Amino acid sequence: IVKSQEPSAMSESYRRMDNSNVDPFHIMKEKIQTAVRQLEADMATWRELLRKTNTYSNPAFQRKHNSVAKDITKLKQHIKMLHKTIKVVEKQRSKFSEIDDNELQNRKDFLSETKAVVDGYKKLINDPTTKRKRAEHKQKVEDMRAAAPVNDFSTLGDHKVAARQEEQEQLEAKADIVLDDMQKILERLGGQADTLDIELAEQKDLISEMGNEVEIGQSGMKDAIKKMKKLLGTSSNSKLCCLFIMFLMVLILLFLAVVPL
Repeated sequence: IVKSQEPSAMSESYRRMDNSNVDPFHIMKEKIQTAVRQLEADMATWRELLRKTNTYSNPAFQRKHNSVAKDITKLKQHIKMLHKTIKVVEKQRSKFSEIDDNELQNRKDFLSETKAVVDGYKKLINDPTTKRKRAEHKQKVEDMRAAAPVNDFSTLGDHKVAARQEEQEQLEAKADIVLDDMQKILERLGGQADTLDIELAEQKDLISEMGNEVEIGQSGMKDAIKKMKKLLGTSSNSKLCCLFIMFLMVLILLFLAVVPL
């Protein structure tokens, strides 16, 4: 992450501070902060690979694990060297008068906080739970090798075993996604079916009401026809009267249609 400096070299930088406006501590502090941010991102990837893949057969996890382990070691070395430079300042306060007690305490706090973060990541990758999970992954791959035909594995390298394991895990993940989607679809269809039943019941009630109204209308029409037949069938004078009334209504309608013109 950052190139190593011997503690004596960094202490020598402090001895030359009187002739320079650059503080070696702040230069190294900035480099360490950049390295810690990168380590945090790498550890996020490390956690994801640990959770989702077989750590023994996945080359990406193995590379990331080795990388973060080396970065942690380098950071601890740099923190140790900066701690020694602080000790140099404490022992020779007269030579570093521009570094007051408050600034010195801030530097100690920075090293303490950074060391806690780095130590936390080191503890995580060496945690018994992590080691146990990696051992389980290794055993799983070895069981697969033992269960496969001898001739099959005699021609397969570790990379093919890893590819087979990755393919199996991907298929299981895809199957879980498909099952989740099917469950959501079934739940959605169930809700639509309930809505459709309600609408059908409402339509049935409307059709029943329309049927009743039609029956009432038919009954009234029959009564009107009966009365008309009775009226027309009583006498010839009644028939002539009805015809005259109908003729008169036709004339009135024609008149009303022509008048606006």
